[in-house]
Formats: sequence, structure tokens, C-alpha cells
Amino acid sequence: MPSAPRVAVGATIRVPADAYRFGKGPLTLWITEVLSVGRFEGALWAELRGHEVNPDGTLRIRQRFAFVRVDRTVAVEVPSR
Repeated sequence: MPSAPRVAVGATIRVPADAYRFGKGPLTLWITEVLSVGRFEGALWAELRGHEVNPDGTLRIRQRFAFVRVDRTVAVEVPSR
């Protein structure tokens, strides 16, 4: 079940397509590194590195970077990895 926004190493977050750069569609990301957090365009954004989470809970092998709007993230639980 979704909980309050959380951007921290080890968290899994879901972000709608219009609240992160760069990609298409909603993003579910298991965070491995928080590179920076700061204000951008009037909102708090975080630059993250992690693995995208597939619908079955498995992780994509290749890591990716994402720049996400913190107030639009939702911490989620995924099937065990």
C-alpha cells in the first residue's frame, strides 16, 4: 500500500510520467543512490540512481538515472525480489 513520499537509499518509489525527467510513462524505481536534492522550477527535486522495477517485482539489470519531483513520489511496496 502507498505511503508518504520518501526519497532514500533502499526505498522503492513510483513517480508519474509528468513528475520526472527523462523517460516515458510512470517510473517505479528502487533507489541505490541519492545524488542531489534541491529546488528547481519552484519545487524540490532529487537526482537519483537506481534500478527500474518490473511489474512482477524483479529489477532491471542496468541502472538508470532519474531527476524526480520529490512531492510527486509515492513510496510503494513491490513483490519480494
